[in-house]
Amino acid sequence: MKIPSSNKIAFQKKLAATCSIGQIGSSKKAFIYELDKPEDRIELYKIYYDKKWQYNNYLNEITEEYEKPRKNNQEKYFIIEDKDKSVLCISVLNTSDKEENILEYIETAPTLSCYNRNSRPIKFIGETMIAFLAKLTKRERKNLFVLEIAPRPLTRKFYFEHCGFNPAPENNAIMPNETLDTLISMNERHTGSKIEIIA
Repeated sequence: MKIPSSNKIAFQKKLAATCSIGQIGSSKKAFIYELDKPEDRIELYKIYYDKKWQYNNYLNEITEEYEKPRKNNQEKYFIIEDKDKSVLCISVLNTSDKEENILEYIETAPTLSCYNRNSRPIKFIGETMIAFLAKLTKRERKNLFVLEIAPRPLTRKFYFEHCGFNPAPENNAIMPNETLDTLISMNERHTGSKIEIIA
């Protein structure tokens, strides 16, 4: 029996959530995908050719880590894409610890980050990614731990003043499970939309 072309199975990155980015009233729909297969590395390679990602800080490290053989899927790689399939943000969440999920990397495209606040066309991209990770972490009844906050004033302000993380030793940060809802609700107020986790 011939299968109609409209029913062909597409192998691609896995949709993890739908969300909105940008200020309420002018927010735009976006999609959060999990990269979970070796062939998904092509999504990382595409970023290198995107002008929005020039002068990035962590893309090389993230790509190198992704390409290492992994015995399990305890390191989760997520990207936010807009409707044009342009990658706006990337993160790596380590879920191996029983008490806390560890955010190892997060980066918003440099032209869209708080370091380009005078000309960036859309806000709350990084906040939306962290709110998504907080929502995953809340479901697992863990704390959210951020590894090695960069010692840049705007970065520290983002985590500690804007998002409400608590400082932890050695330039780390933590948000207890019982306060994750505060961050999630703040993102809903900013974007006017809830993050909808798929399955």
